[in-house]
Amino acid sequence: MTDAAVLDATPKTESETAPRKRNAERTRKAILAAALKEFAQAGFAGARIEKIVKAAKCNIRMLYHYFGDKKGLYMAVLESAYMDLRAREAELKIDFDKPLEGFLELQRFTFDYFEKNPRFEGLLRNENLQHGKFAAQSRVVTETAFPLRRTIERLIKSGQDQGVFGPDLDPVQIYVTIAAMSRFHLANGYSLSATLDTDMSAPEWRKERLDHALALLEGYLTRGAR
Repeated sequence: MTDAAVLDATPKTESETAPRKRNAERTRKAILAAALKEFAQAGFAGARIEKIVKAAKCNIRMLYHYFGDKKGLYMAVLESAYMDLRAREAELKIDFDKPLEGFLELQRFTFDYFEKNPRFEGLLRNENLQHGKFAAQSRVVTETAFPLRRTIERLIKSGQDQGVFGPDLDPVQIYVTIAAMSRFHLANGYSLSATLDTDMSAPEWRKERLDHALALLEGYLTRGAR
């Protein structure tokens, strides 16, 4: 056995393996970031692996090593995007003794998140063009939403117990409304701006839109309160 072979066979110390792990994690994150951009712009079918590896500054072997194939990469991007959203939601300081403010804070957060993460919006738009077939295959997409649903259910109960919310509030309907008021003007901004002769990308209009969304949400939650 050569000296080189002996060295290669020697167990690596923690200090030697740590840089490799850091480099591997950096490479993986770079691939995910490049893939998010490509999938958001081109969708699953239109995305090109060659463009992703070029943007990530890695070779194609590394991409397949970490993610297996194009579908594996897409699923990793989709799940990573959802996990980021849910992790940020979990950081909200929701006071269940103040349920109305809790819902308004969730609306503000969701509105701000979609505005600041246009690639996530693009990813969702392209996923829905495929009828959500990849999202439907992911346990992560479903399971990471459980805490959000429990939060909404607790806020509803608190508000109804206090008499500030009306009856018959459905947690799914409420979140769909929150998401719609946060996304629709982004997903359809160009066509709506042209149709209504209004620049929906203007900061002043976006602020008015948020105020409008908050007022609508409050009105819905409190209608019929005792």
